[in-house]
Amino acid sequence: MKISKQIQKLKNLNVKAENCLSREEAKKIINKATKAQSKIKL
Repeated sequence: MKISKQIQKLKNLNVKAENCLSREEAKKIINKATKAQSKIKL
């Protein structure tokens, strides 16, 4: 995937993280963000 798409995904995950209320949902968001960040670094 393109870097720009991964950056957009991180922005969307950031918005979701600000609005999430449960711990489980937060864990999922953190895992997705970590995966997106690792793709940017490659």
